[in-house]
Amino acid sequence: MIADLAMHLADLVQNSLRAGARSIGISLARRGDSLLLEVVDDGAGIPEDLLSRVTDPFFSTKPGARVGLGLPLLVQTAEATGGECRVEGREGGGTRVWARLGWDHPDRPPLGDLPGTLVPLLATHPEVEFTVELRDDRAAWTLSTRELREHLGEVPLTHPDVLAFVERELEEGLAHVGLKEER
Repeated sequence: MIADLAMHLADLVQNSLRAGARSIGISLARRGDSLLLEVVDDGAGIPEDLLSRVTDPFFSTKPGARVGLGLPLLVQTAEATGGECRVEGREGGGTRVWARLGWDHPDRPPLGDLPGTLVPLLATHPEVEFTVELRDDRAAWTLSTRELREHLGEVPLTHPDVLAFVERELEEGLAHVGLKEER
């Protein structure tokens, strides 16, 4: 099992980037006793004939790789908490990975360092439009790199002060919607 959910998200985002995604949406939502995790991209998608195999640990679409553990481990994590995981997509049409985990289930990994995981991904892929949405039953919070770029003008998203701001904003967003966990 992967130690925390931030690492699952990092793996999903890396999959999206390898598929050539130019837009990646990341969503975490607490709905009642469930935690919903979703990554949607506009990458190359998954050919229909391979879609049923992407959760097989002995299958990978990475060149030269014989195993692919990211999605199978997410499926295992979701099912271990009484939840489920789905991978949807079509060739040329992007991919959606959705998982529901039991919020209070003792086998649910912690969220981990979501800001510390996402900020480096944003920094190393400034050409990609990222949207991060955090929700619970009472509140919602969104961060969009497209909107950030519009406000920043000529200041690059990769500027250290901007990255520090994004990290603080993600921390505040997690707290605002009740997803912040004590470390």
